[in-house]
Amino acid sequence: MYGILSQLAKKMGRPAMRRVLNIIKDHPDARPIRNLKAEGRPYYGPTEESRLGIAESLAQGSDRWLNPYPGTFMNYVRGKVGNDQQRFRRISDFFRANPDKRKTMDDWYQETGGEGWWSRSFLDDMIREAETTPMGLEELAAAELSRVGKRPYTTSAVNRYLTKQFDE
Repeated sequence: MYGILSQLAKKMGRPAMRRVLNIIKDHPDARPIRNLKAEGRPYYGPTEESRLGIAESLAQGSDRWLNPYPGTFMNYVRGKVGNDQQRFRRISDFFRANPDKRKTMDDWYQETGGEGWWSRSFLDDMIREAETTPMGLEELAAAELSRVGKRPYTTSAVNRYLTKQFDE
């Protein structure tokens, strides 16, 4: 791995190599990091050229990995949906009710940055799935509880609904 990092330092400079080292330290289980470290596999696995390409893409997209508040999948959704409040609420409710899918999409967005047709088509497919999947009562309740967040329970819509003071 250090041979790849030294090649990266020659090609892009020492600051790029340091950024990649910080990413490796902070995210040791990420898929690009595992592929970057995968050496000595004779019949399968990444080649030296692909490992250098992984290191270059990590150095160029280091803000997605090192920023404590990176852009998330929902920022991509906001850009796609625009000002349509109902569409955005439907999509956000779906991902609030399914946090495992939301984590998957945030991880995908962190790896790819939404760049390239393959990455964008996968993200668009997840938006389409979120819009077209009907949600059950339990999922809607989970989304509302997630939306309540840190607000006091007495001011939440869930409490008003449970106490039959909900008029909508």
